[in-house]
Amino acid sequence: MPPAAYSKPSEARLIGLGARAVRRARGMTAQQVADAMGLPLRTFEYFEAGAGRVNLDHVHRFAAATNCDPYSLVLGPGLGSIEFARRTSDVKLMLIYMIALGEFETRMEDRIMTLDPRDLIEEFTEAFRRIEAKSRARDAATESWLLAGRDRLAGKPPEEAD
Repeated sequence: MPPAAYSKPSEARLIGLGARAVRRARGMTAQQVADAMGLPLRTFEYFEAGAGRVNLDHVHRFAAATNCDPYSLVLGPGLGSIEFARRTSDVKLMLIYMIALGEFETRMEDRIMTLDPRDLIEEFTEAFRRIEAKSRARDAATESWLLAGRDRLAGKPPEEAD
């Protein structure tokens, strides 16, 4: 008998898995989120399980109930990451991006059709690299500051600090 064919999870299933990761990261129960969304528990469980089609109303209600980014939930599957929503739930990465993109579209109007895709690739890639570099530098500076402070509190002279 041939092995069973691999079936890629549906988009609704992947969004549900992302929602579950966010809910768990928030330390919330399914009942708490269902109540905050104004849904019966069973309906919320179907949403989180990815049963049926993607329901954008439920995505937005879930985002409001858990204070997460609805666009990260929706776009995570396209990025191949069910963890994207959890990782970006506090910083609202895609919400910020969508707001900025909407403002850009409003200013550009029909000129947006004349943009060169090569310029977009270059600019977006460079912007994300700069953000990554700032984050790494901030992490290193924070760690250095904490270590120096810990050593001062322990009474170590600066030259002995590790």
